[in-house]
Amino acid sequence: MRLSIGIVLAIAMTTGMLSTTVASQSQASRPSPAPITEGRLTDPAPDLPRGANLPPNWLADDQFLRWPYPPGDVAYTDLDGFRIKAFINEITAISRKSRDDGNQYWGRIAGTAYERMTNEWTAAQFRRMGLEQVRIQEADLPPQWFPTSWELTASGAGKTVPIGTAFPLFNSVATNGTLNLEPIWLGMGTAADFADRNVSGKVVVLYGFPNPGGRGNTALTLGAVRRADEAGAAAVLLILGFPGNVLNEPQAGGTNAPAKVPVFMVGDQDGRTIRGMIERKESPTLRLRLAVETRTGLKTANVWGVLPGATDENIAVMAHADAFFEGAMDNASGMATMVALAEHYAKLPKAQRRRTMTFFTTAAHHSPSGENAGVRWVHNNMQQMFSKTALLINAEHTAQVATYLVGEAFITSNMVSARRWYVGGSSHLQDIVLKTFKEYGIALYSRPEGRPGGELGEVFTDAPSFHIIDHTVYHTDLDTLSAVPAYGLEQSARAFAKIIDQVNGVDIRDLRGGPVTTTR
Repeated sequence: MRLSIGIVLAIAMTTGMLSTTVASQSQASRPSPAPITEGRLTDPAPDLPRGANLPPNWLADDQFLRWPYPPGDVAYTDLDGFRIKAFINEITAISRKSRDDGNQYWGRIAGTAYERMTNEWTAAQFRRMGLEQVRIQEADLPPQWFPTSWELTASGAGKTVPIGTAFPLFNSVATNGTLNLEPIWLGMGTAADFADRNVSGKVVVLYGFPNPGGRGNTALTLGAVRRADEAGAAAVLLILGFPGNVLNEPQAGGTNAPAKVPVFMVGDQDGRTIRGMIERKESPTLRLRLAVETRTGLKTANVWGVLPGATDENIAVMAHADAFFEGAMDNASGMATMVALAEHYAKLPKAQRRRTMTFFTTAAHHSPSGENAGVRWVHNNMQQMFSKTALLINAEHTAQVATYLVGEAFITSNMVSARRWYVGGSSHLQDIVLKTFKEYGIALYSRPEGRPGGELGEVFTDAPSFHIIDHTVYHTDLDTLSAVPAYGLEQSARAFAKIIDQVNGVDIRDLRGGPVTTTR
């Protein structure tokens, strides 16, 4: 979810606030993240997003009030937000390696060595805790679109400016070598904007207002890119309507190319630079190049671990593992929460676990050519597990904090917010989940999803389930460790654990039912 500039809007955002204190440190001098040890995270890896102009008013972790936990919470004190955040530090270190290895298209990308590193890290954590049946289960990926290299510069009035936030739209076609083209500004790209304008052979520059709750923008959803393509444009440039100068991985939706010409997205400040050159009549030229390839024969994988319980009935916790950029909230936060819950329950004697617990990561969530391939495999092949699953938790963007956008500043509160949320099951389960959310400061600002998004959308019919999910800066280089509040992690992880423990006192037949349809 992203917001347009100048709009004051309350949002449920999965961002939290760790001050960046090492902004002057070069990438080359970054220390490697320390392995997980007992205790708190005291020296996180430096947090230096490339090209991102960080919104002001991010809060440090110690500026948040600790939530006043309900009686009985002592059972969950090992679910410490700083320790969970340390897991995130290790996971995002894999993404930083992808970037530092020279990849422009970087992160824990499905089908790459960095996804495999992530899977190996997860399996190692499961083995460390003593989980059983630990396995990395490979699956084939369909052919994948990969942008391999690109560049964009703007020249005019005797100066040349690199556009560092340029990022190709998913499935964009490549350029034929390097293009030098005249840009033309067409606002929001409506039919009226295009009227009587000659765009043939030019770069059409458009403003894309982000769609609330999604990764699309108005330039796509209102047909501006299609109009530019049909009018003979040589390329399309979309300005991201989000404060600062954010590097964003844009998705067009679907598997087809958004246009027959190259399409890039750029950050707001870079976009203003180009628009300013046009409006000052500096005779600007955009120099652009994009190389892409289709990779075949790639593998992805889910990672599994099991904690046997007193019965063969099942509690399942899942989280998708792949990510663009550092992907701290999306979805290292979910992975870290899942790992922390596994660690918590692994400390209990088997006799105290009424039900067997299954923990697993899913693959290719962020791979539009094979979107949600991992969880779809689970849905198609795990009917026996789901027939005895009393509860399925999707851990995705788990540390939301209520946040307000005022101009170009983010103002935060102390409540974990779930703008997108879902509970599927009996009224008894719904009561357990919603009561616990309230106890642990998880604010449900919107009506529940009729059909859950994220990974749960592929398996929500298989078992009683729930999730909280939201994120404002996902798929951007702002999604760093700074965007994850330790206490938000802690609140949601403890709420999940308490729900699990309450569900374990309920017969599985009393947990099944339809989805919740009203806010409570």
